[in-house]
Amino acid sequence: MRLQKTLSVITSLSLALQHRVNAITIPLSPGGACVSELQHAKANSSDRNTLMRLAVCLHTNGNSAAFEVYQHILETRPDFAYTHVNLGAWYSTAGKPRAAIEHLEQYFHKVGGIYGDQPAIDTDAVRDGNPCRAESPNKRDCVNALNNLASVHFSEGKNSSAPLIYLTRAIEIGDEYMLTNVYANLGGHLSKITGNEDEAADAYIKGFWISLEQGDLDSAIGLLARRALLVPTVASSIENVEKDRIKFKSRVRDITELAQLGGSKWIDDVGDLFRLGSGVSTINGIRQIPRLSGKLRSWTTGVQTPHFFVHYKGYYDLPIQQAVSTMFTELCPSALFEVSSHLVTPNNESTATMEPSEEKRRVGFISSFIGDDEPHGLLVLDVIRSLSRTDIFDFFVISIGAKSPSSEFYRAAKGNVYTTGFDDSKARNLLKSLKLDCLVYLEAMNDATIYFLGYQRYAQVQILVMGSPVTSGVPTFDYFISGDLLEHPFRTQLRDEHYSEQVVLFEGQAISFPETQFHPLQDSALAAGDAISLSNHTSLDKMRILRRKNAHIYLCFQSVFKIQPSFDHVLADILQADYQGHIVLQASRHAHQTSSFDSRIKAVLEKRFCNAEFKECPAMKDAYSRVHFIARVTSDKVLKLMQQSSVILHPFPFGGSKTAFDAINAGIPLVTYPQRYLRGRMAAVVLRFMDLHEVDPDAATCCIADTSSDYVSKAIRLASDENYRFRVSQAFRERRKRIFDDKFIALEWGKLLTRALGVRVTEEDLISKMGYQRGDYQHEEYFAKKVKEEQSRWRQSVMLSDILSPH
Repeated sequence: MRLQKTLSVITSLSLALQHRVNAITIPLSPGGACVSELQHAKANSSDRNTLMRLAVCLHTNGNSAAFEVYQHILETRPDFAYTHVNLGAWYSTAGKPRAAIEHLEQYFHKVGGIYGDQPAIDTDAVRDGNPCRAESPNKRDCVNALNNLASVHFSEGKNSSAPLIYLTRAIEIGDEYMLTNVYANLGGHLSKITGNEDEAADAYIKGFWISLEQGDLDSAIGLLARRALLVPTVASSIENVEKDRIKFKSRVRDITELAQLGGSKWIDDVGDLFRLGSGVSTINGIRQIPRLSGKLRSWTTGVQTPHFFVHYKGYYDLPIQQAVSTMFTELCPSALFEVSSHLVTPNNESTATMEPSEEKRRVGFISSFIGDDEPHGLLVLDVIRSLSRTDIFDFFVISIGAKSPSSEFYRAAKGNVYTTGFDDSKARNLLKSLKLDCLVYLEAMNDATIYFLGYQRYAQVQILVMGSPVTSGVPTFDYFISGDLLEHPFRTQLRDEHYSEQVVLFEGQAISFPETQFHPLQDSALAAGDAISLSNHTSLDKMRILRRKNAHIYLCFQSVFKIQPSFDHVLADILQADYQGHIVLQASRHAHQTSSFDSRIKAVLEKRFCNAEFKECPAMKDAYSRVHFIARVTSDKVLKLMQQSSVILHPFPFGGSKTAFDAINAGIPLVTYPQRYLRGRMAAVVLRFMDLHEVDPDAATCCIADTSSDYVSKAIRLASDENYRFRVSQAFRERRKRIFDDKFIALEWGKLLTRALGVRVTEEDLISKMGYQRGDYQHEEYFAKKVKEEQSRWRQSVMLSDILSPH
């Protein structure tokens, strides 16, 4: 007997506890029946098979007693190696990959290694031979364990080569019907680690056909959805960005039609969904696919990763988001839109129709990025602190995944902090038990657990924050938090709304981070990943070497997938205009992403410097020699790294928020070019609220560009004019306290929550309860002036007809 369940972070983590040949299949007990059976089994010293069956039953039903039973089996039967596989699964789901890896490695040690070249300790391996051989009657055990170990290594991110080794071995020894989850993991590895999207797509579709042949529509649909959502992590060119978007939309549309109609009327594969060209599928096979509507029941573990990389291109994404939402609405049963029981009265009426209560309102904040230095959590930490001082709210913090919430969150939420690991069922049960009035999602696109929880209703009011600064397209999110200046100054005149939620525009800068940050103990090798092999020097040493050469250092320390092909030309302009200019970029933890970006930069420089030759000419070689990739550093070293640069380049169309605050905190000038959508406007807002002109009139024009050429000019002046750069840095240092720890944002949150939840309190009372005092720049007249200034700037720099045109 083996546990039939899939639990994982990024890839499909098979925990399958299949029965061995010649062993009986023992069905799992439903619900909590296995608890009483366990007590009976312990009292009668039952054999390992009985105990394992009961442990699996507990594990399947989310009962933590399973862990104790596994430990008991290990203590009494250390030669029963498969117990380590289940414990590995337990730790992986709990968000503890290192412990999971240790147990899985113990399994292979006890059975004689993945190639069968070591002595075995496991009783069955001694009797039947090593299970990691193609001829072994127990090879399914090894296939499952190899798949699990690959998945945990992949999710941990330390060893990018290990997953491929384990998955390749699983495919070598396993029969096709055993490899569904192996192909799922292989697809994830190929797309993210090696960058081979075509082979990744083939792996997903191979797994799809295997699952379909076995009648497992749930797994099959999950793999088909993963293939549909697959896009390159690093764009290869401007032209390919548009092609990839067209194919993505086509695949989503095709799956929606398959859900509704099945494959009987399939005509073509324009979106390359089924990979007909590579021979993985046939037209006749596609036409045998049944209707898929309502058959995707394990949506989180089946899909694994949302369409995270689609939104870095800077396009109008509402139609894509709504199309994906429609696809999952068709594929999943009605349980996808489950409503927590506390929101329904005996008459099945929403509690929203009831009279407001005078009790404290229960507000939850949920995220997969809540930690000491995680930007998403830091966006709301002070909000929780400030509003906890009132007698209006009780706050609850829910952390999904492996990140541990910091002690600051425990203090701010008065101990109401919960972690669920990657256990979707645990998260759902927790949210239902909390009986929240409001649930705030700090992001929706980074993790499948968070994304699909968003389809359910756990609170009367559900809010999405800008951790992932793009609309969800999901109908159960009520509000999206943004700001007057975070949005386009003529947003109401744009032809197309770009939010599915009702947008709440906070006054003021609307986004802030704590000035004092706490950095957890971090692994520098994990932070660097594959990039650790780029140089014999540390990243800080590399920057210091450039400084000693009197280089003008343009640092763009963003993830490479954020930097779009259109921004490459800005980098080329800088290199062409400033012969002392050196571009420093952050290498990815995965070598292929860095390599893809590097190739793209090289191609742009060849076209720019070599005219029609399109090959490495001397001018191109010189420019390329001034492009440097350095490894990521731990968060406590980011400011020190920035302080070695001349100027920080904020990319567009997708910028960032935390990196802008870090640059300001480090006293290093940054340049930004605000775009049409929120994801490209966050840095400009905080710069505007610093009012640098009050410190130094010349600094007022330092950093916010109106065009791409203006961006280049501002960057070059800051990098090459040492006196000017010093003055801007001084202005940053003098005004930086204005933007950090902005209590006015907590007031805006308090106003929203009290109004949305029917709390009778005036703004003055709320201010008093918070113990807050407005600054002289935190009044309506000041905010209105800022909005008018932004509108005026856009009128001067952009034709109104262009502003109003569809994107």
